[in-house]
Amino acid sequence: MQNQNQDPKKNPEEASEQQPFSETDRKFAKIKIALFCVLMVGGFLVGLLFFLRPAESAKEKRKLTEFPAFTIQSFLSGAYTNQISTWYADTYPFREALIGADQSVKSLSGFRGTQLDKGNKGDKIDTGDTRSLDDILSDLEESRKNDPITDPAGDAEMIEGYYIVGDTAYELYAFSQMNSLKYAQLINQAAASVSGKAKVYDLIVPLSYAVALSPETQKKINASDCEEAIAYMYRYMDSTVRTVDAMSALRAHRNEYLYYRTDHHWTALGAYYAYTAFCESAGVSALPLSSWQEYRFEGFLGTLYNHTGSGALAKNPDTVYAYLPNGTNSAHVTERNGKSADYAIMQTATDRWYPRADSKYNCFIAGDNPLTEIHNPLKSDGSSIVVVKESFGNAFVPFLVDSYEYVYVIDYRYYTDMTLSRFVTEKNIDTVLFINNVIATSAGVRLDEMGRLIRG
Repeated sequence: MQNQNQDPKKNPEEASEQQPFSETDRKFAKIKIALFCVLMVGGFLVGLLFFLRPAESAKEKRKLTEFPAFTIQSFLSGAYTNQISTWYADTYPFREALIGADQSVKSLSGFRGTQLDKGNKGDKIDTGDTRSLDDILSDLEESRKNDPITDPAGDAEMIEGYYIVGDTAYELYAFSQMNSLKYAQLINQAAASVSGKAKVYDLIVPLSYAVALSPETQKKINASDCEEAIAYMYRYMDSTVRTVDAMSALRAHRNEYLYYRTDHHWTALGAYYAYTAFCESAGVSALPLSSWQEYRFEGFLGTLYNHTGSGALAKNPDTVYAYLPNGTNSAHVTERNGKSADYAIMQTATDRWYPRADSKYNCFIAGDNPLTEIHNPLKSDGSSIVVVKESFGNAFVPFLVDSYEYVYVIDYRYYTDMTLSRFVTEKNIDTVLFINNVIATSAGVRLDEMGRLIRG
């Protein structure tokens, strides 16, 4: 039986329940409720400001969700209201500033020493398999019917993990045996489709960690061996495909500024050394770097900074170096909206045209467009090349301008007008060069896009 004379101070919970709120407590509670209501109403009103809603995200480098078109079917199914919710959240006013503020708060904890956000470990690279490409693909597809591979959502260039050391971030690559063999198969099909018309070259670009980091560190971070992966794909390409050894050219200059620290791309210098490797393979005379006027644009913070928000990267932005072609600096560009316009091959006023810190890589061939056409009036030998590429090809293309009379650039992610074979025939092209970073060779969405161009 409870002692009725028990001191209430000895039962704090009971005592606290019996104590009334003070006047100060009530006022403070009212203030908090009022502030909460003001913030909620204010946020709602800001959300109604349609003219402030962004259409694109510079940080994420994508178009934002568009307001959905109304249909009776989508309304009755509930899809229409779900699409409006997605649009509302994706295009909220000042979203870039809010994302930046979130990254700043996260960076207060800092990246101390070495930070690793591991991605998936890639397949083992079997360098001793002697079966044919078709046999291996057939066996792989049969064994994986009940274990389908799901590609990550979004752009293949949006990576799962980053290895950050000091002020440098590294993008990681996971080898996929099936997709790597499919890539080799696509290049073989491309060569067969233009047989007798044009020579086909393939240049696979390694990522920065493959050039800069030791094999021991690469194993530690679960990054696949780019050199072995590239050699594996090259081994299954037909003899009609001329492969370009960019890895050796880059490793020979590994202590130079070959890749950006805050972005996943290579620099123009890295692209130049790959250009010399291509020229050696193609029997073309490579011009010295001193042949071109150099421009530099400081303050570049690229994709790896945008994805990580690392304060260490922000404190030491990259510098974009670019080199002006001698023959011409004019290109006719077909944009993604279907319109055509003339742009500079190498933008000499980047700080005016691309003032944002994350857009300076666009100084090369005006960024990613379905088709770019360049004519060098200083040459009249009829030489022509089409570069089939993703964004790594952008910094490479300007070096080709003084080696060919005609340079065409197809970004296979966006080009849908005709097949590669028909394009080669109509433009009377004698050289086809595929340029892909090693991640693109293992990305299912990229392979589908290349297949559309090659097979139609």
